Amino acid sequence: MRLIKVKDFLARHGQILQQVDTQIQIFASCADTAKEYCILSHRWIVGQEVDYEQMMDLAKLDNAYEIVNWHGYQKVLQACKVADGLFEYLWADTCCIDKRSSSELTEAINSMFRWYKNSTRCYTYLHDTSEFPTEPDFTTFGNSNGWPEWFSRGWTLQELIAPGDLQFFNKDWKEIGSKRSRATELKKITGVPLSVLVDGLSSYRPSFAEVMSWASERRTMLAEDEAYSLIGLLGVNMPMLYGEGKNAFQRLQIGFMQMSNDQSIFAWKANKAGSTEARSTEDDVGWTSGVLPDGPVAFRGCHDVIQMGPDEFYRLLSSMWETHANALAANGECGTLPAFTVTNRGIQIPLPLRPYYGCPSVFRAALACRRRGNLMPLTINLAAFGPIHYRYSGVAGPMQPFPQNQTLHLAYQDKTADGITFNIVGTSALHNFSRCFVFPSKTRSEDGSLKLSSTNPLAIVVYANTSNAFFAIACGYCFGQDWVHVICDEPRNKPLLYAKQIYKRTWSRGAEYARLMAEACSGKTVRPHYVKHGHLLGTTLAVRVACGGWQKSNDRIVTIDIVEFPGGRCKTVTWEPMYGTKALIKADVPCLMKETLWFGGRLDGHRIEGAGEIFSLAPTQRQIKVGDYGVIANDNAGSFEYRGNIFSELEASNWKLRPYTDDLPLKRVVTSRLVPYGTPLPRPSENAGLVLHEPKILSFLNSQRTFDLLKQLSSRMRDYSLVTSVVQCSACSLTDDFKGRITAQMRRYPQIWQGYVRNATANAQTVTPLYTVATPWIWYQGEVNREVAREYYEIRERFNVIKNYPPAHNRELREEAVEFFKVKFGIKHLEGLVCRRYIFL
Repeated sequence: MRLIKVKDFLARHGQILQQVDTQIQIFASCADTAKEYCILSHRWIVGQEVDYEQMMDLAKLDNAYEIVNWHGYQKVLQACKVADGLFEYLWADTCCIDKRSSSELTEAINSMFRWYKNSTRCYTYLHDTSEFPTEPDFTTFGNSNGWPEWFSRGWTLQELIAPGDLQFFNKDWKEIGSKRSRATELKKITGVPLSVLVDGLSSYRPSFAEVMSWASERRTMLAEDEAYSLIGLLGVNMPMLYGEGKNAFQRLQIGFMQMSNDQSIFAWKANKAGSTEARSTEDDVGWTSGVLPDGPVAFRGCHDVIQMGPDEFYRLLSSMWETHANALAANGECGTLPAFTVTNRGIQIPLPLRPYYGCPSVFRAALACRRRGNLMPLTINLAAFGPIHYRYSGVAGPMQPFPQNQTLHLAYQDKTADGITFNIVGTSALHNFSRCFVFPSKTRSEDGSLKLSSTNPLAIVVYANTSNAFFAIACGYCFGQDWVHVICDEPRNKPLLYAKQIYKRTWSRGAEYARLMAEACSGKTVRPHYVKHGHLLGTTLAVRVACGGWQKSNDRIVTIDIVEFPGGRCKTVTWEPMYGTKALIKADVPCLMKETLWFGGRLDGHRIEGAGEIFSLAPTQRQIKVGDYGVIANDNAGSFEYRGNIFSELEASNWKLRPYTDDLPLKRVVTSRLVPYGTPLPRPSENAGLVLHEPKILSFLNSQRTFDLLKQLSSRMRDYSLVTSVVQCSACSLTDDFKGRITAQMRRYPQIWQGYVRNATANAQTVTPLYTVATPWIWYQGEVNREVAREYYEIRERFNVIKNYPPAHNRELREEAVEFFKVKFGIKHLEGLVCRRYIFL
């Protein structure tokens, strides 16, 4: 410990002013218990403090006269004048620590609380006031909570609590009170209890949460000092790692858990943003975080949180949750509280839990601490994501009646990315629904996409039709996992009220939706798309939502359309993966097509350099065009049987749509490979099999209109396969190598395969030697209930009679339809029926 020799310092100061050459050494080294000393507590002024090196060599410096006028030097000088005659030594943190030595700095910070505690007297200098404050003054001290700056700094908390004898001095170095005489005012200013101010921490053992509440209104210049300034109050030792930022406070908490099982460390209160940072508005909301906050500000308002003994905790918790205490204790032992174990998976600890109804991954956990005047233990919400549990904010609703004790791994922090963007694409098949509202509005960017983050993790997109019927798409971001859900209710509110209602309800289930999406995506080596449905009540329609097809890791593409779904059993919560999707058009929407499954396997595949797809050999007897649809015959050869062409049908319907493009340059050599019968098609080798003359590829045009057309046709084409691209050329020839491979392996395959391959490869191909086939993806559509479908069609016919025919046109038919609805649904006034429930039909 390095101390200033008071008399030597004053003597040297006088000689410097008299310009006398001096060799006086002002520092002495000794243990903090070897000498009586006083100590200086003050508010640092940036650029005005004198460090150890300057103070040591002051007499030799050219700017010595400038330094002695610095505010920091004058503080030490005045403190020495006050101490002169009373104390031989004085310690000041600005110049008694050589901060050039990291080891000395670490030792000084770890022992600083002890130095203030072992001092005989502490001189506290309030540089910005003449009188001791009794009421907050926000005009004078607007940047420090209405009090002099010394009361708003992080380091001065331990400097207030540790010394037994502390005297306050004003800006003119006149004494204005002591810690004991001003204890009542100090409690009001700092929140520190009177017993601590008068008798120190030895007479009172505050909880971790209470100590942090004292520091919650204080600030430091460096983020690391927010933690380093508290190690003495908690009795923790830790190395100083300036540059680690908020991780310092996490290390402080982990260090405390290694020496205490005080569960109030988890009792901090997340604000509405789910973050420990102060927010300017209540609209910034977040779901999850780690169980360890970023700073003491999270413990604001925890001044009355006290620890509970094990007997008291389990007794009161069993009364609150109406369960036997032994069922709530770890291993059935109520005599001890479980210890913390800090592992690389998280903080391992057994806790009593109660799951929420409808959210099996969200729990209410009880902590062995309570508030003064309240006998019930404090609780927090946790959510499981895989084997790790996170702090969860905003959940509400009833809990299941059977508590359990479970060993958890609690995450230190919420490891989330910067954010995510949802691009929502609505097709033309929306049955007159259109997007009418996004809530919260700030999640919508200028291009119409939704930008979500950990502080704005949920957005509701409302769709409505002209009859004021709604459905909503919820996009969320929880645990760093994106998710999408469709909500199809029958609200009786306006779009904004409906959006707020859905927002509040969806918030509680965000963790569950994230878990379901993560389960759907886990273990996949490819990037499939996913689909789910929402049934529009009282109709034969369903909202179909697909998610996937993104190019960047933080972008998601969501496609929405409405399909007929009479009596089907659709998946409304979980996702159905879409495997084998083909990128036949590169639109910013999930692909419609999936690769066709050939019943008998395939004999060979062909790839053209530059095309990026594997093609099949086309039959020689006829021309194949883009847009042809048909069936894959179950004849072991998997031959394509033509049924029609979608573009020919469009021409008959007066549709004007360009079907395909032919401007792709292609190489003339095609690589081919023979594969065993019935096995999946491997990647073709580089062995040349076919040689094409003047090849060109024809495929679907890359346009949104083409995509919408295919989606509209997908329900009608559910049993067909569609030709998505063809390769045309003036002539096609086989290489000798490929002919030899065909001859060598022909006997291994069924007779029908031999004839098919011989005809396809031996004869000259002049039109379409190669083509690809895909099946329109019907996403997921459970087996249709024929009785329900027939009933819906009957409802539709009766409804159209009421809606479209005036009473005078066909009175008997209309009265029969009206009577049908009255009997079937008990409806006396048909206005509600026409306006709401069956308006989609």
